[in-house]
Amino acid sequence: MKKLALTLAISICANLAVFAEDDIKASAERGKAVYMQTCMACHQPTGLGIPGAFPPFDGSEYVQGDTKRLVALVIKGYMGPIEVKGVKYNNILIAVDTQFPMLKENGKLADVLNYIRTAWSNKADKPVTPEFIEKVREEFKGRTTPWNAEDLAKAFPAK
Repeated sequence: MKKLALTLAISICANLAVFAEDDIKASAERGKAVYMQTCMACHQPTGLGIPGAFPPFDGSEYVQGDTKRLVALVIKGYMGPIEVKGVKYNNILIAVDTQFPMLKENGKLADVLNYIRTAWSNKADKPVTPEFIEKVREEFKGRTTPWNAEDLAKAFPAK
């Protein structure tokens, strides 16, 4: 009986891992089309951004790092100097759902984030879910201004 329970538990865990991988792939595929309508002009089809103006997504510590920080950043926006991959930028990111109303839908935003987290050289394996985005929205609902470097460092200290 114990063997059967153990075998069943291992099988379920393996299936969940495959489901999560398939889920992030399907989400990223949907997100690619939305990315091309919303983010591509500034961050380019290559994810390399525009030097001196818009930072890259490909290989970015903000894309590959703390997922909660990434979600908080895009839902509230960013203003001021920021360093990405050792290069300084000084621009503004208007909250994405203000710029692109379709990204108010947590599912569409999750798809775009899953796309940028798995495209190019990025290798995320755990999907951003609409439920996770809703939790982050709720946590930061009282924030009325875009992020800046100091606020991000306080809210998301380096580990």
